[in-house]
Amino acid sequence: MMSRKILFVCTGNICRSPLAEAVLRHQANLAGRADIITDSAGTHDYHIGERPDPRTLKIAAQNNISTDNMRARQVKTSDFEEFDLILGMDQGHVQRLLKASPREYHGKIHLFMEYCGQGQTDVPDPYYGDFNGFREVYEMCDKAITTLLKNITN
Repeated sequence: MMSRKILFVCTGNICRSPLAEAVLRHQANLAGRADIITDSAGTHDYHIGERPDPRTLKIAAQNNISTDNMRARQVKTSDFEEFDLILGMDQGHVQRLLKASPREYHGKIHLFMEYCGQGQTDVPDPYYGDFNGFREVYEMCDKAITTLLKNITN
């Protein structure tokens, strides 16, 4: 089985991308896929070093998903070489990633939901909303990552 390194990217790395990272880590662990390595990062430096948003932590805890040792970071140039797959949570993230990366790495950059067979859908930013937005993001991530795991197994 080939090792896969997957990076999820959102704006500040405290809502969408850390939740996707935590869900993938959880599902990969349940599937016995120790070969899958995942991380998350933000396109912006707003929250570097911070824990995920309390609502991200709450929805993860409600679903028995660990967020231990998660801290926000910004995408760095070495990520483009290091990761096999870089998944932006919305079209804006994908555009920023393409702009920031050397052309040779553009094939690694995809829209998260589209890559997981869910159509050209952005994962909505729940930051300015209520807890229901975080629940919606969790449900989107959970479904998409189930598909992602199947696809990288085959």
